Amino acid sequence: MSRIKDELARRDRIRQQVLQIRNTGEVNMFDIENVKRLAYYYNCHDLVDYLTTDRASYVNLILTGKFN
Repeated sequence: MSRIKDELARRDRIRQQVLQIRNTGEVNMFDIENVKRLAYYYNCHDLVDYLTTDRASYVNLILTGKFN
């Protein structure tokens, strides 16, 4: 049960970090390398990890607002 709660918390953090980067207006959210650069700058470490490990799911998140 704890593992499920941890994963849900991680997804919530990633969603909030995506919104944080999007709200800066500094980058096209499909420009993954620059999103990653801004995520480093704004200390969005969960998002950086997500972009590094699962780009396809990130694009799905941007298009649909849902995780795979």
